[in-house]
Parts: sequence; structure tokens; C-alpha cells
Amino acid sequence: MAGYVRDNMPYGEAYHYRPVLSDEEAWDVAAFINTQRRPLKRFPADWPAIATKPVDHPFGPFSDSFPEWQHKYGPFSPIAAFKEKEKQK
Repeated sequence: MAGYVRDNMPYGEAYHYRPVLSDEEAWDVAAFINTQRRPLKRFPADWPAIATKPVDHPFGPFSDSFPEWQHKYGPFSPIAAFKEKEKQK
């Protein structure tokens, strides 16, 4: 994110080959943005058959007991093995 901030902020003045912010300033802005609270939104109707979601789909609800962070970041092999076992039942 810091690279994006450095290359694009302030809007209309900074370009990839002519940044306005230093690397340190860009890291500071990116760190500030990444620490802000974000609303938790649930969209249960977005995936009608929950059991068919890919193992790396980052948003719940899920048809298994694996935590949301594991669906986002892995490891995915235990989730895939669980889903495969469930399909065979």
C-alpha cells in the first residue's frame, strides 16, 4: 500500500516517476490507513450454497468450523481436506 500511496498522493500531483511523498511519509500514511477500524459487513445472500464456497473465500458465513482468518490467509489444505471428506459422505 505504501508504494501506491507514494505514487498517487496527493491526487493529481504525484506520479510514479515524480513522487511528492518520501518513502517514509508513504509508509506512515499506509500504516495509518491500515490501522483504522472498518465496518463488519455480512452478505449471506451473496453465496446461496455456502458449502460450495472456495476454500480461500475470505468472508463468512462458512460451512465449516475453520476461523475466518484461515479462510483469508491459509493454510488452505486442512479446509480443502475437510470439504473433500464432507463431499464423500
